[in-house]
Amino acid sequence: MTDAKRYGIKVDPNFLEDMKLIRDKGYVTPEDWGLFRAQMRKEQDILDRDWETKARKTEYPPLSTYGYLKRYMHSIPLSEKAKRDWEDRRSDFRIVFKVDEEKKELYYLAIGKRIKGFPKDPDDIWSMIKGRKLPEEDSD
Repeated sequence: MTDAKRYGIKVDPNFLEDMKLIRDKGYVTPEDWGLFRAQMRKEQDILDRDWETKARKTEYPPLSTYGYLKRYMHSIPLSEKAKRDWEDRRSDFRIVFKVDEEKKELYYLAIGKRIKGFPKDPDDIWSMIKGRKLPEEDSD
């Protein structure tokens, strides 16, 4: 087995802003920030190896139109949630990305809180993305 990466990584500027927002709004505590970053790296490794079976298609335009995918992510390891007796142990974040096979690149568009319910909470990642112009819309 090789540790070579299948894909390069490209990160949208909004993704970096999302990471700051997660920290600044306290969605992840300062004490858990290292765990969160490690979870993010773990998810990137999983997606690099096997995005085909580990991610799902987005369901609604315009994200679905442009081939974006989603992947659920735990803010801290599930084992740590269990140790802390977290009542809700579901994945609490969502990553939105797409694959460019031609460039062999994973393009990370957004990361944010996964908040169940309708209407969508303004802090839910889908609400946040809804107000953004997608990179593909610049070239249309």
